[in-house]
Amino acid sequence: MRKYYGLVFLFTTIFSLGFADIDIETPAFIDPSSTVSNEPRLMINNRPLAKINGKVISLYDVVKKMNLFLSEYYPEFNPTSVEKYQYYMSRWEQTLTDMINDELVLLDAEQKEIKISDGAVREELEERFGPNIMSNLHKGNYEYEEAREMIRNELTVQQLIGMKVHSKAFQTTTPQAIKNAYEDYLKKSPPEDEWTYQVLSIRGKDEKTCAGVAEKAHNLLEKEKQPIEKLPSMLVEDGVTVNLSDDYSGKSQKLSEMHFDVIKGLSPDSYSPPVSQVSRFDNRTVFRIFYLKDVIKNLPETFDQMYDKLKNELLFETAEHEKDDYIKSLKKRFGYDHHNPKFELPDDYHPFLMI
Repeated sequence: MRKYYGLVFLFTTIFSLGFADIDIETPAFIDPSSTVSNEPRLMINNRPLAKINGKVISLYDVVKKMNLFLSEYYPEFNPTSVEKYQYYMSRWEQTLTDMINDELVLLDAEQKEIKISDGAVREELEERFGPNIMSNLHKGNYEYEEAREMIRNELTVQQLIGMKVHSKAFQTTTPQAIKNAYEDYLKKSPPEDEWTYQVLSIRGKDEKTCAGVAEKAHNLLEKEKQPIEKLPSMLVEDGVTVNLSDDYSGKSQKLSEMHFDVIKGLSPDSYSPPVSQVSRFDNRTVFRIFYLKDVIKNLPETFDQMYDKLKNELLFETAEHEKDDYIKSLKKRFGYDHHNPKFELPDDYHPFLMI
């Protein structure tokens, strides 16, 4: 068992958490092979966390479970100590809860006399750990018999979860349920247009002069087909300022109401007549010509496009609900609805430390 409790990870990045004053509870494990001085290391403050079905679950058991997840789903990922610390801190409590729930399922399997064959266990071992089973088990700090028992338990849990949870989820996720989900999607995702336009603004102290310049600008655009970019230099008038905006782009609901009221009546690549509006900047009258460059119709995805996504979402949501109900029923049946298998931890307990 000694090698089980030698887990520590050498830091590659200096990372200080200010835990110098913490009274570390024993047993705690630091990498005995680390010989580089002045480098922080990851410490696992091991202790019993829960007891269920006569089995004590320690923090180190939880760490091994988390490591197994990493090695199984991210075999090429070699996390730094900082990344492991962050991963452990974010997942250890949920992993502990999952391990407790698995023990409840195993109690149910025992009552139902569900058995997993040695052949199925051996096949899963080879699938999980590859041809070099012993070498890979050693990397994960597992003994062969311990790994066999772990795999047998996992397969047992999977079989019961399949019976009690996934089968119900598939029965509930009917074509009608998917259709209803699509109707909800349409309500939340109405068609939206995306507009791209520019605004030519004519300002000045004399409104009549500005109105005349605005009419001239409109004639240049509509009759002489002058590019709107040239107009500011073509419309030079004392006391009048002509500016062309950069492109405005946005969806209908996010546009200025004054702007949208004008451009919604335009076709792409067309100009509005001069519009007299009150500037929000200085409350003066400004004449504007709107140039609608383009409008893109953003339609919701079709039912066929959304079918698989909606089905998977419904399956996941239903399975989570069914699993919660199943675990609650097991807690009640085995007396854990009023008795928490988790041990109460000290307020100053820190499961993982950087030192």
